[in-house]
Amino acid sequence: MGINKNKSYYHTHTRRLLVLLAVLILGGSACAALLIFGKKEVAVSPRIDTRPTVVTQPLTIVDYRTKLSLSGVLQPSEQTDIAFELSGKIVWLNDKFIEGGIVKQGEVLASLDPFDYETEVKDKQANLALAQATLSEELAKAAVAKKEWAHNPNTTELALRKPQVASAKARLKAAQASLEKANKNLLRTQYYAPYDALVTNRNTGLGQVVSKAQALGQLVNLSYGEIHVPIAGFDRPFLTTLPVTNVQISNDSITRTGVLTRHTGRFNEQTRMAYYVIRIDDPYALHSDNSPLYFGQFLQANVNGITLENVLKIPQAQLKNKAVWLLDESQTLTKYSAPVLRQEQDFALIAAPKQQHYQLVTRLPEYPQHGMQVKQHTANVQLADKGDNQ
Repeated sequence: MGINKNKSYYHTHTRRLLVLLAVLILGGSACAALLIFGKKEVAVSPRIDTRPTVVTQPLTIVDYRTKLSLSGVLQPSEQTDIAFELSGKIVWLNDKFIEGGIVKQGEVLASLDPFDYETEVKDKQANLALAQATLSEELAKAAVAKKEWAHNPNTTELALRKPQVASAKARLKAAQASLEKANKNLLRTQYYAPYDALVTNRNTGLGQVVSKAQALGQLVNLSYGEIHVPIAGFDRPFLTTLPVTNVQISNDSITRTGVLTRHTGRFNEQTRMAYYVIRIDDPYALHSDNSPLYFGQFLQANVNGITLENVLKIPQAQLKNKAVWLLDESQTLTKYSAPVLRQEQDFALIAAPKQQHYQLVTRLPEYPQHGMQVKQHTANVQLADKGDNQ
């Protein structure tokens, strides 16, 4: 009986050990599972970038050729009153001698009755012939007198007829001059256009008797025209040395070139603007295939000015209080202030920063600060090098 009792105790103890071992194994597995799953749940998430976002564009740094936008009215450069240097009756008028007519240089506009002046030419021709005959006669007499008085030591100039010959020569010169004047007057019975011209006025008619220097109409020179343009004080420093060639002149679809030639030497009393003159050759295109421009037309002109070197060209919308925002390579905002050198159209020109590795910020955070760390909207942005001449 004692042996059975020991066996029963032994089996009971063994079962307890096996149960305890099973519990330990299950508990270890559960702990391992908890460690594994717990590690996944407590993994650290990536750090969030809280820097504000900006939008940038490359800097445009250039050597910029300034331009002056001017305007004015095309005017005649020269005008002439039509008048004869003689008096007489008008017997012929050119069909183009009307208001708006265009005549070429050397073309006859009007003629006076030439009868009196032709008669005068004939009279002067006769006087010249008489003077030539008188001189020939006096020369012959002088030759005879010279032979007769050849051996007389007391010969006088009067005896040799030298005064008579001199007088005959003088009368001949006077007759020649009178004939030249008569021929000139005959030519003056016709009025010739002094240049390619536009007739702007005519106040005479066929058969009218006119006096010397009486105004019969008016011509304006078509060889060239002028535009008197005002230039403000803030634009004048950008003018180059005169004359300035290749000035672009336009009106609607017409484009021509001219030359800014001179300052008129006066200022407008109200605006204090200075007036300059742009010359346009052959405005009515009489000698070219260009489209004509007309006197009185309002024209635009673009004049090349001086070149501003190493300047920053930015949209005017980005310039606030004479400053722009830049972004450097370390993604730091920089407030860059510089005086505005010039404004043209929708952009401004300011002196470029000494270091050119910046980009221009076109969209800022709500409250930008100098030195603020930011991030760009796009990851790959190419920095601009110094631009070419514009």
